[in-house]
Amino acid sequence: FFGAWNQETAAVIAARSAGVIKNVWKVPGRYEVIAIVELESTDQIDPITHSLPLFKLGYDYACDFTWTMLGSYDDWAKQVTELAKG
Repeated sequence: FFGAWNQETAAVIAARSAGVIKNVWKVPGRYEVIAIVELESTDQIDPITHSLPLFKLGYDYACDFTWTMLGSYDDWAKQVTELAKG
């Protein structure tokens, strides 16, 4: 398992160097990683997820991804102004 995670670590560091992953943290005491990822489209989520070493090496059952989409707060502020008009 840790050999696979070592490969995963290399992939994550490469993705961070490439700018896809903006930042990444390991949750102490848990086998959990949190990352801020910038994608052009949600269509990229599955291919990226399935290309990770843990998936390729058969540890996909140990992975539980939660994707939370983030939108621009400035865009939201403009929408709220319009919504407030009634």
